[in-house]
Amino acid sequence: MLGLAIFVVGISNLQFKFAPFHLFTLQFCLYCFATTFWALNGRETITMSNTILQTILVVSVFYAAFSPMKDNVNTLIKIITLSGYTVVLYTYFFYGFGNILSINADSKRILNSFNNVNVIGMVAALSITFHFYLHLFEKKRKDLIFVIPAVIVIGATESRKAIFMAIAGVFLLYFFKARSGPRHNMLPIIKFLAIAIVIIALVESLAQTGLFIGAYERMQGLIASITGEGEVDTSTSLREYYRQVGWDQFMQTPILGIGINNSAILLSRVGSTHYTYLHCNYAELAACGGLVGLISYYGIYLYLLVNELKYIKVDKSAILFVIWLFLMLATDWGAVSYYPKHTYFNLMVFFLHIQQMRQRHPYIK
Repeated sequence: MLGLAIFVVGISNLQFKFAPFHLFTLQFCLYCFATTFWALNGRETITMSNTILQTILVVSVFYAAFSPMKDNVNTLIKIITLSGYTVVLYTYFFYGFGNILSINADSKRILNSFNNVNVIGMVAALSITFHFYLHLFEKKRKDLIFVIPAVIVIGATESRKAIFMAIAGVFLLYFFKARSGPRHNMLPIIKFLAIAIVIIALVESLAQTGLFIGAYERMQGLIASITGEGEVDTSTSLREYYRQVGWDQFMQTPILGIGINNSAILLSRVGSTHYTYLHCNYAELAACGGLVGLISYYGIYLYLLVNELKYIKVDKSAILFVIWLFLMLATDWGAVSYYPKHTYFNLMVFFLHIQQMRQRHPYIK
C-alpha cells in the first residue's frame, strides 16, 4: 500500500498541505518511537511504530486526494457503507451462505480467516449505522434490505462489540432524529419510543431463536461481568484479567509505561500462556505508554469531539460523527485500536469533516 501510494503521488498532481490530521497523528507516532528508549523490548516498539508511520503516510495520500473535493465527506460515508457491505458479501462467499446459517444455529462462531471476526462484525455494524443515517437524515438508501445479511454476519461473528455498535448506533440515530423535530411536536418522540420498543422486542426475539443463540450467550456473559449477576464466560473473564494486568502495570509506571507494543511481554511475565495484547485500548496504552501515551492518543479524540459538538445543532452530518466517536470510544474498552489501519482512515474522515464544517459554517468559532 505504501508503494502504491508513492506511485500515485508520482503520477498525479496531488498537493500536500500540513493539516491538523498530520499534526495529531504524527505526534502520537513520534511518541510511540520515543518509548523505544525505555521499552522492555525495543524491537517490538520499533516494529509497531513503523507500521503506524507507514499507515499515516498512506492515509495522507487519501487525505490529499479527498481534501479539495467539495462533497468529500458524504462521498466517504457512502464509500464506507458500500465497502462494508462488500465485506459482508465476501464473508458469505468465503464461508458459504449455508455455513453462516448453520454456524449461527449451532451456537458456534466463525473462525478468523481472511480477517479477524471481530473486525468483520464491526465493519458490518458500521455500515448498518451509516445506512440508517443516509435513510433517516439524507432521505437516501431506502433499500434497508441489505441490513439483513449484515445482521446475520454479525450473529455469526458473535462479536459483542459489533452487536453493541449496531444496536447503539441505530438507537442513537433515531434518538437524535426525534430531537431534531419541532420542540412542541410530540409525534417524533412518540415515534422514537415506538421504534425503541420494536428494536428491543426484535433483539429479544432474535436472542431466543436458535439462529443467534451463540451471540446471545456471549452477550449474557458480558452483562454478567458488569452487573455481577449470572455466569461470566471464559472469554470475558480472560479479558477482565488482561485489563487488570494493564492497570496494575500502569500503577507501577504511570508516566511513560513500558514501551508501545510490549503488552504481550508483560503478560508472559505474569504467567499468561497467551502471547497477546490486553484487549482494551485504554489499559493497553496506560500500561505501554503511560499517562503521556493516553493523553497523546486520546487528545486526538478530545479535539475531534469538542469540534464536532460545535456543529451538532446546525449540521445534521455532525450528529453522525458524534455518534461515530461515541461508538469508537465505547468499543475501545474491548479492543486495541491505536494501530489498525482503519483507525487512521476513520480519523482522516473526521478531520476532513471538521474542515468541511469550518468552510460551511465560518461564523461558528
